[in-house]
Amino acid sequence: MLTRAAPKPGTSARRRGYSVVEVMVAVAIMSILIALLLPAIQAIHQQARSTQCANNLMQIGLALANYASTHSVLPPGVVDAQGPIKNLPSGCHHSWTVQILPYLGLENIYRHIDMKRGVYDASNQTALDARIAVFLCPASALPGPSNYAGCHHHVEAAIDAQNHGVLYLNSHVRLDEIPDGSSRTILAGEFASGMSSLGWASGTRSSLRNTGATINIGDWPAGSSFHPPSKWNSRDIPGVAALVKSGALPLGFVGGFSSFHPDGANFLFCDGSARFLKQSIDAAVYRRLGDRADGDIVGDDAY
Repeated sequence: MLTRAAPKPGTSARRRGYSVVEVMVAVAIMSILIALLLPAIQAIHQQARSTQCANNLMQIGLALANYASTHSVLPPGVVDAQGPIKNLPSGCHHSWTVQILPYLGLENIYRHIDMKRGVYDASNQTALDARIAVFLCPASALPGPSNYAGCHHHVEAAIDAQNHGVLYLNSHVRLDEIPDGSSRTILAGEFASGMSSLGWASGTRSSLRNTGATINIGDWPAGSSFHPPSKWNSRDIPGVAALVKSGALPLGFVGGFSSFHPDGANFLFCDGSARFLKQSIDAAVYRRLGDRADGDIVGDDAY
């Protein structure tokens, strides 16, 4: 049987401590391991945010589908007596986002909106200020009112009744009558500049975009000196109007889709699917996806 040797007389058993060098080596190793793990952790967080964003779009898609089931057509992209739509807080401008509120379980907000008055009317102020989580991408770095927009056209042009998307001025598109096919036509997508907005209920570039510019490019006119505010609410509408008046934001400029996700953005297609499109997508293919009836064939391997 093994026994532990007794300490020599005059000595005591002591535990050996760590030297300064050993501690420094351990800290260095831990720092290296953390540095190696951080990119993977960040990638996981980015993927989680992108997944939640896609889920938001699918919820919006389900609401649009339920609206179409009830009314036989998709909601109008924007309701107004005349076009083209201008980026000004005047007119009716009720957006497709307003129409689908009851199908998102937001009946109370919908009841606070007076459809007989313009969306900027004081009577609609409370509803316009409401924060709606499903309209916000979790990756957004800007506390704006919305990060999702319907597709009104396939090229850069003012929002009007002759657009080739599915949500445009006074539109009434049937989901089962999209010539290019519901799986090949963009219904909505992300946009990153939420604070430069007239509000989520405004049927301007605040809730409608086009595929005329590459993803993450063309959100603002070339050479624009616009610098967004640090926060947003509907009382900033005069500030947006001032941008238009100054020429920083042209009256009819709409802009494209963009996101805070690396390398691309999430899109909702007319078949209800949410897909991530890379910003490297071929520009011609991207424009075809924004046109409901161009007649061109787009294969699965094209994007």
